[in-house]
Amino acid sequence: MPALSITKILLPVDFSAKADEAVLYAASLARRFNSEVILLHVLEPPHADFAVVELPGYLEGIAQARQESARARLEHFATSDFAGIPVVRKVAQGHPADEILAEAEHVDLVVMPTQGHGRLREFLIGSVTAKVLHDCHRPVLTGIHLAASSSPQAWQAGHVLCAIDFGPESEQVLGWGAHLASEFGSQVTVLHVGSAPDATERLTQAVNKAGLKAATLVIPGEAHAVVTATAKKVGAELVIIGRGSTPGALGRLRAQAYEIVRKSPCPVLSV
Repeated sequence: MPALSITKILLPVDFSAKADEAVLYAASLARRFNSEVILLHVLEPPHADFAVVELPGYLEGIAQARQESARARLEHFATSDFAGIPVVRKVAQGHPADEILAEAEHVDLVVMPTQGHGRLREFLIGSVTAKVLHDCHRPVLTGIHLAASSSPQAWQAGHVLCAIDFGPESEQVLGWGAHLASEFGSQVTVLHVGSAPDATERLTQAVNKAGLKAATLVIPGEAHAVVTATAKKVGAELVIIGRGSTPGALGRLRAQAYEIVRKSPCPVLSV
C-alpha cells in the first residue's frame, strides 16, 4: 500500500469557537505530515433592499469593505497555532459550501467543525459541513460535535477505531488507519457491525491485507449506535469511517455516517 501523503490541508474558517478547535486538529496533522495549511474564509455576497439598491456603487463598496475586514482578520487568525507551518490565507466570495468544495479539489484533507448554530445545534450538523460531507471527494476530518465533549487540545490519535462494512471504502478506511497508526504510534481497533456467519473471518482477512496490527470486533446492531458506543468503550481518539458512494439524494453522506459524525465522542475522519 503506498505511503499516505497529506501535503495540503484545507481548513475553512468562520471565526467561531468551533473553528478555533478545528485549528488544533489541522495543526497537529500539519506538523506530523509536514503539510501546508490553507485557511479559507468565505464571504456571502452582500444583499440590499429596494431602498438602496440603486445607489451607484453601494453594493461594491460594501463588498470591498467586507473583503478588507475579512483579510485583516484572517491574517491574524491562529498565527501562534500555526507557527512554523506553511500557511496560505484566502478570502473568497460566494456560497460557503460551494467555495469550500472547489478549494477541496486541490488538497488532500479537509478539516471542519460539525457544529451548527441556533437551538438545533446539538441535533444537526451545520448545513455547510453537511453539504461538504455529502459532496466532497476528499477525506474530511470533523471535530467533536457536542459542546460537552472533551477539549481537542490533548488529541494525539492514541487509539484509532476503524469501522468498516466490507463496502468499496473499507480498504481506504483501513489504509488511513494503518498509516495514521504508524505515524502516531496508535493502538487500532477495527469494528464491523453485523451478524453474518463469516463476518469475523472476512474482517481478519481485511485487516491482514491492509498490513494492520489491530484488535478486531464484530458486533450486531444499528451501525451508528454500535460505532459510537464502541468508540466510547475503547477510548478512541479518532474514528475512521467510509461515507459511501450511493448516487442520488443521499450521495456520499449516508444516514449511518451522518449519525456517527453527529454523535461521535471523538473526531471522525470520513473517507
